[in-house]
Amino acid sequence: MSSNSIKIEIDNNNIGSTEKIESDDNKSPHNGKPITKVEISPNEEYLVTYSENDHSIVVWNIKNKGPHKPELFVPLSSHRRLFQIAISNDKKLAHINSDKYLETYDTENNNNKIKLDCDDNYKYCYCTFNLEGEFMSHEVKDNMIYIYSTETKNNKWNCKRMYKIPEDFNIIDISEYNIYLFSNNTIYEHNLITEKTVRIFKSNEMIIYNTSYNKRIRIFSNEKLIYIRINNKFVIYSIEFEIPFTLLYIDNIDNDIQLRNFMYRNGLIPYLISLINYDIIKELYWNECLDLLKEKGQLSKEFQTENLLNKIRTKTKYAFGIQGGHILKIKHKEVLATMNLKSEIPNEIIDWYLSIDVNNVNINKKTYETHILLNNNSQDTIYALFREININNYEELELTQNLIVWKINFGDGMIKLRVYNKDKYDTDKCDAEKEPIPICVKVENISADQYLLGTKLFNDSDIIVLTTKGLFIYNFNEIKQSISLSYLYCMNIAISESHKIDNKDDIVKQLKEVFSKPTLPLSNYDSLKGYDGWVSYIKDNKERLLKYGVELLKFAIEEHKLDLIEDIYKKCMNYYKDDLENNRMFLSIITSTIPLLSKCYPDYISRYSSETTMITDSSFYSIEYKNNNSHLYSTSEYPQIINLTKSIWWCKYNLLISKFVKEEIFKHKKTTTIMFMNPYIKFINYPQEYNWFKELIKSQPSPFVETINQDIYKTWDGEALIDFKWNNYGKYYYTLIWIVYIVFLGCFTAAATIPQQQYIDEDTQNQLLIASIILGFIHLSFEIRQFIYDPIRWLRNFWNIFGNMKVF
Repeated sequence: MSSNSIKIEIDNNNIGSTEKIESDDNKSPHNGKPITKVEISPNEEYLVTYSENDHSIVVWNIKNKGPHKPELFVPLSSHRRLFQIAISNDKKLAHINSDKYLETYDTENNNNKIKLDCDDNYKYCYCTFNLEGEFMSHEVKDNMIYIYSTETKNNKWNCKRMYKIPEDFNIIDISEYNIYLFSNNTIYEHNLITEKTVRIFKSNEMIIYNTSYNKRIRIFSNEKLIYIRINNKFVIYSIEFEIPFTLLYIDNIDNDIQLRNFMYRNGLIPYLISLINYDIIKELYWNECLDLLKEKGQLSKEFQTENLLNKIRTKTKYAFGIQGGHILKIKHKEVLATMNLKSEIPNEIIDWYLSIDVNNVNINKKTYETHILLNNNSQDTIYALFREININNYEELELTQNLIVWKINFGDGMIKLRVYNKDKYDTDKCDAEKEPIPICVKVENISADQYLLGTKLFNDSDIIVLTTKGLFIYNFNEIKQSISLSYLYCMNIAISESHKIDNKDDIVKQLKEVFSKPTLPLSNYDSLKGYDGWVSYIKDNKERLLKYGVELLKFAIEEHKLDLIEDIYKKCMNYYKDDLENNRMFLSIITSTIPLLSKCYPDYISRYSSETTMITDSSFYSIEYKNNNSHLYSTSEYPQIINLTKSIWWCKYNLLISKFVKEEIFKHKKTTTIMFMNPYIKFINYPQEYNWFKELIKSQPSPFVETINQDIYKTWDGEALIDFKWNNYGKYYYTLIWIVYIVFLGCFTAAATIPQQQYIDEDTQNQLLIASIILGFIHLSFEIRQFIYDPIRWLRNFWNIFGNMKVF
């Protein structure tokens, strides 16, 4: 018997009787039967496999480099198929079978079955463990999400939080505290901590999605992007821009090569590889893993000739493959370091499409030059450049990375950028004179009064140029064979009259203060005013318009550039009309500048209101019962997820009562309701860096507060906006203020008018006076805040002065 034999004692109805297994190098852990499912713990230290034919589960310890051996063997007595399995960082196991029945076990404690304190044999369709050591499950019957602590007490897990999901919403996936929902051909993301919901993508094509077992839609996300796989199509949603970017179809080898190049260049293999099919994974990535294992001598000869992999799974750090009963594990970073891109790009490669119809590529024929810096190490590259700054007097600089060579000439206010392919040379010249063939050249006038401080490459496609007047980032587009300015931030970096850097530490400190955040700061006013070329780049590029459009439109209004205002307005409206479902964020460029437009060019307000009246962004109408007498009813298309954590103890009771009330007592006939979109995107949003302490002193404005324009509020959209603000916030604040004022009035009246010795004693009167003073200061603070916010408006209001005179 091998020293690795394991004995497990099991005592429950669904796990088989006590067994012994031996870890044999030549024996499959599931008795030679194929592996059906593979799951990995959140910290990537344990892996669990399931074989439907063998009716067994095997737990593997994958902490070390290997060889990896099965650590626990769990035979299943029930022949019901398992739809999902999950394993925690401390080897607690959960699975859901074909009857949607959830079971949890503690494999470290004789596989004892663990009970859930809020479980009543409900039907489940999803379960997972997160990095915090919590167990999350989705119950189908009442559409609830439960989050349990995995600290076992009396073989039971206690529920920490619970959430009610609205009807007609299905859960696609749960990633930490982000829940991805699907309804009416639309995908949403909801964060359970911030309770914020965003719409990620809406399709014009009907998508049938029933449960989490159905993998028609797959999702993966990081801090910048959300990656969505819908059947054979990829969509990438930008969290920063709040808009989906359609990538490509995975239906032919040319697109597969493009996908491989895209993932490699942007370091996205750990994220996207889990969303694509097995054949593509093997062709594009896993073969690279096997080659690396061969080079390192970690792949036995027996398996070097074996092409078929049972299963492949990837996480953020490692890729795992199961081959002949063995676990193969490799770091993504090691594979990325050895992968070499092909020198030639296929002619059929599709460039990035923004807001294209994902269901029909032929609808939108226009290709947009777009570029997004996706790498997380962009800040590290910029900081490395700052440390190397120096006045550069070379006539020509050359930078090389992978297959691309950049050559830069800088002088007399002109910058000349040339891109070469280092593997292609001019064959007409002799060997001594051969030079790489240039792909494209760009010459720009960027002002004579500046000096070059340094250059650095992000990757093959992006180069940073730092001068005494600012930081420039240029992008090389392989498909268009062109170079364009993708970022500009103007600064004034002082150097000595002798053109030397005597204060390098001060300059580096200044630069790091400006570029202190992980994302690049928005272009400042000087960048727009001092460089017309950058204005054109923003205006004519869809991605840059989304990022810098608000600042550009404000600049155009303040500088009274009428042609630029008109161009930006038309482009925003045209982009929106091209895709009503997914391009709504372009309207926020206009609505965010409405206060300025209202002051300077009010005709644009009436024009915008008339062009966006009664727009529905969906071809699917909802039929609902609305108990509201108004002809307009303000509602949200986003799922209203209810946090029932405070009602855990009464959860079952409330669910039963609510079901009885809904089904037996109140039965209404549903009427057709058409939902229109309110076009005032981000109009009522407060600043992103909201500070409650500053709010106590000076109110932080929003475009809604700053704008008083009848062209907005005489429309249905404006009326719905006012109704929404009133019903959700206004009436509560109004009621609270009036209650406080009535209490203030009562205390002051009682203290001032009621005879002291006849009805109240001196102590009571003093208490009333103290209460009156406190409440009076609260009301006075309201007036002071209004005065601080806008002194001129406050003084112009006759009733403010009249009211205060009356008080004094």
